[in-house]
Amino acid sequence: MIKKFIFLVFGIVFISSCGGIKGLSWTSSDPWEDEEDKTVQIKTKKGNVEIKETEIPDVYERSADLSIDEADLLIRSELESRNIKIVHVLHITRGVEEQGYKDFWEDMRIYLACNLSKGYVIMKHNPQLVGWFPCRIYTYRNKEGKLVIGMVKPSIALRYMGNPDMDAIKVLKDLDKTFKEIIDSIIENQ
Repeated sequence: MIKKFIFLVFGIVFISSCGGIKGLSWTSSDPWEDEEDKTVQIKTKKGNVEIKETEIPDVYERSADLSIDEADLLIRSELESRNIKIVHVLHITRGVEEQGYKDFWEDMRIYLACNLSKGYVIMKHNPQLVGWFPCRIYTYRNKEGKLVIGMVKPSIALRYMGNPDMDAIKVLKDLDKTFKEIIDSIIENQ
């Protein structure tokens, strides 16, 4: 609840300081409710569009008793089955250990993954969003010894969208759901 309030205040201040976003506004029935499903109405110069969405937290994580090799295979398989290509895998733990640090999170990796046609739609009118894409799925072993698989929700990029574009907004919302489904599938089908 506090996070939503802080985000709302920060967003209003940020948008106001930038002169606002012309032709775009968001409304929902009650922004303070913790409903599972919400309908978001996006107003553009061309008309109104309503998107029904399930709220996904900005950082979404699930944990399971998996080895890093099992998780790697499942992540690769799930991404490939949805036509999402892994561009690169960053082995964060290995890199930190090579620097001489031994007291770091185990099995920390970042999978950089994208679907170029979706990336094209997102960045066509907003090239500054290139820093958000490819999307990321990450892993690390928590203090209980379980492997955590998570993501930062791709639609966070909406906050930095200088040229609002309905097609890009829809793609970002779809990516949120797709990456959440990938993580859920890995955890539930282990």
